[in-house]
Amino acid sequence: MAKSLILRDNEVRIISVTPVAWGILRPLLLGVIGLVLVVIGSMHVHLLHRLLWWLVAVVVAPFALVTLTRIWRWRSHKIHVTTQRVLLEGGVLGHQKTMVELRDVVATRVDQSLLERITRRGMVSLETSGGPILIGRVRHPSALCRIIDAERSEQRQPPLALDTVFTYEEPSVDQFEIRPVRRRRRDHWA
Repeated sequence: MAKSLILRDNEVRIISVTPVAWGILRPLLLGVIGLVLVVIGSMHVHLLHRLLWWLVAVVVAPFALVTLTRIWRWRSHKIHVTTQRVLLEGGVLGHQKTMVELRDVVATRVDQSLLERITRRGMVSLETSGGPILIGRVRHPSALCRIIDAERSEQRQPPLALDTVFTYEEPSVDQFEIRPVRRRRRDHWA
């Protein structure tokens, strides 16, 4: 699974999200259907009954292996949003960590199809000056974008003291006066 998150000084973790699982349902269903077919076939055919465990190993085990590796890969990835950065970490054999400072994020974007809108899932990407960075497919992507945008806005605007007094200073009229450039007239007949 994902390693523990190391935070900087004065940094607080706001939320940690596991991306949406993908590619797990089909091999799981095919493994269950294969198991059911092997068991029902072994009840009706004597030869299949004698080779039941071999058939399970040949038919069901590959689907089970694919399902387990995809679950392992899915559970090893995490998205952490802190007060200063967004961290993407995970990996099955090699652990990768990608970090994006919130001050470098220009905008957040959600890409969703109609089915993803109905199931409240979508692909979140961060727009930076270096280009877009895909965070991944998550549940409630608009909520994650709102959290990131709220933290970005808190970093950019320093809080004002409650006793701050704003005054109005009227600008000088001379600054805004436009004087046309005077040209000398030449006499055309001379």
